[in-house]
Amino acid sequence: MNTDLIGKQVGHYRVDALLGDGGMGTVYRAHDLNLGRTVAIKFMHAQFAHLPEFRARLTNEAQTVARLDHPSIVKIFDFGESSEGLYIAMEYVDGGSLRAHLGRLQKRGVFLPLQQSLQIGVQMADALDYAHQRGLIHRDVKPGNIILKKLDRPPEEGDGPFRAVLTDFGLVKVLEGERLTLTGTT
Repeated sequence: MNTDLIGKQVGHYRVDALLGDGGMGTVYRAHDLNLGRTVAIKFMHAQFAHLPEFRARLTNEAQTVARLDHPSIVKIFDFGESSEGLYIAMEYVDGGSLRAHLGRLQKRGVFLPLQQSLQIGVQMADALDYAHQRGLIHRDVKPGNIILKKLDRPPEEGDGPFRAVLTDFGLVKVLEGERLTLTGTT
């Protein structure tokens, strides 16, 4: 994983920590110096960033997802290019992925409680329905793309200690629209 950006300022973002590395980019926790908030910033891998089709797809993702306003869909704040490459700045969701959470439970030999499983399922179904009603298909729903957001309030009846938030709309398809696909990437 690339830690070269930690401690650097990129535009109006100060990069604080590495969060993860995926097939198309590396995600960091950063501080937005203009607005004084923590964000997640994804820098695209250089081997993709120069491809016109990839740039068009990334622009489409940023513009499309930025129009969505749903509590279980990560919010996009900014999209741009710096000397460090193409990036998308988005809502920082503190809590880790569902994949990591399930892995921790598996190591302890326990299952996700039924109530929490149902909660995640309902929240993801609601988010996907919301996106689909606006003509969008995610195309890559998996535990690694579901982040468990810690609640800053006591859980309500039927709630778990988190809200499931869908992220990484990189493979989004706009219904009735042009489809951009890079062979061999997810």
